[in-house]
Amino acid sequence: MKHPDQILRVGGVGTGRIWQFAHARTYPQFIEKAWLTGFHDVNPARAEQARRQYEDILTKYAAEHPQHAERAALNLKELRVYPTLAELLAAVDVVDVATHARGRMAVAIQALEAGVHVMVEKPMCRTWSEGDRAARVAAAHPGALFQLNDDNVFDPKYHAYSDLLAQGLIGSVQHITLIRGSRLDSTTVLKSQANALDNGGGCLMDYGSHGLAAVWSVLGLRFRPVRVEAVSVGVRHRHRVLEDEPFIMEVDDNAQIKVLFEDAHTGAWVTVFLEATWCGGHLGLEPDKPGGQGNGYISIVGDRGVIFSNSGTSITVRGFDGSTRSVPTREYPAESMSFNEQIGTFLDRARAGTPTVYDAAFGAEVIAICGAAYLAALRGRAVTLDEFKAFAREKLARYGDNAHADDAIVLELTDQFKRSAS
Repeated sequence: MKHPDQILRVGGVGTGRIWQFAHARTYPQFIEKAWLTGFHDVNPARAEQARRQYEDILTKYAAEHPQHAERAALNLKELRVYPTLAELLAAVDVVDVATHARGRMAVAIQALEAGVHVMVEKPMCRTWSEGDRAARVAAAHPGALFQLNDDNVFDPKYHAYSDLLAQGLIGSVQHITLIRGSRLDSTTVLKSQANALDNGGGCLMDYGSHGLAAVWSVLGLRFRPVRVEAVSVGVRHRHRVLEDEPFIMEVDDNAQIKVLFEDAHTGAWVTVFLEATWCGGHLGLEPDKPGGQGNGYISIVGDRGVIFSNSGTSITVRGFDGSTRSVPTREYPAESMSFNEQIGTFLDRARAGTPTVYDAAFGAEVIAICGAAYLAALRGRAVTLDEFKAFAREKLARYGDNAHADDAIVLELTDQFKRSAS
C-alpha cells in the first residue's frame, strides 16, 4: 500500500454514467479499508463532476454515520482530479475502470505494469485479442491483481443457483436457457453501446457478456466453452430512440446463441441457450419475461428436475418426481447489492493479495464466446472457440498485436449488421 495508514486508495477511471450511477455510491461503506480519492477521465470536466458528486456522497454519509465522520473528513481532503492516468496511478493502489469498452484494456495494462490493482467494468473489452493481451500482462505482473467487475457474477441470486446445484436437487445439469436484456422502450442503452468500434458489438457484448459470465460462474469454471452457434443474431428494430434522439441501429439488438460448455474433468457437456436483447425477451412459453437487469429469466434443466426463475423474488425447484420447492430471494433495487459485492470482494482480495478467479483470462474467454457467435452468424454455421481464435490471430499476424488488429476484428464481425447488409 502507498500510505502508512494501511488504507487502500482507489482511483476511478472513466467517470461517466455507470461510474456516477453505481460505482461511486458504493465506496463510503468501505471507508475503514479503502478510500476513493482519485478521478481521471478523457473529459476533465466529467472527472471534476464525479469528484464533486463524491464529495456530496461522502459528506452525506459522514452526517448519517458519525462513527465514520473522522475518516470521511480525512478522505475528503484527498479528493483530486488527475489530468493524466500516469499521475493517478502513482497516487493510488487500485483503479476502478469504467471507460468505454474500447479503452479499458489500455488502462488496465498501464495499471498492471505500474503495479496497481485493477477492476474493469463489463464488457471487459471489445475483442478476445484485447483481453488476451491484458491476461498476458497480468500473468507477468502477479503482484497486481485483476478482476472483471461483472456484477451479475456477484449477484446473490446467481450464488443461490450455484448453491442449489451443489445440493444435487436436479441432478446433473443438461441445458440452461436464459434471457438477459432490456425492453424495447428502455432508456438504459447508450449510443456508445450501439457503436461497434466503441463497444465491440451490440446487445450480445452488453447483456450477452453479462449472461455468459453469470451462467459460467453458476456452472463452475471446470466447464470450458467449446463451440458456439448463432441461432439468430441481428437487428429487430433498426430505428430507435437512444438518449432522447433518433438513432439508426447498425449493431445487433437481439441475439440468440447456443454455447456448448464441456467439463474439463469428465468430458460431459452442458448446452446454454442465451438470448441477449435490447428488445424484450422472446424465449420461453411464459407471456411475461422481464429479462431485465438483475431479475432475468432462467431455466436450468437437470436429469432429475428443473430450477426456474422469472422474477427477482423467488426461485422454483421442480423435481421430476413431482416435488416442488420455492426458494425466496431478496430483490435489490438498481443492482446495488451486486455492485457492493463485486467492489467489496476485490478490495478484500487486494488487501490480502489473493487473486480472483474472475480474472483477465476469464473475461477474455467470455468475450471470445461473443466473438465466436458473431463469426458463426457471419459464416452461417457453428464455430469452435479455437476456430474463432485462429480468425483473430490472422488479424494479429496481418496488423500486429495492437489496436489496428482489434479494430479490424470488430469491423469484420459487425459489418453484417449495417443497413447495407440488411
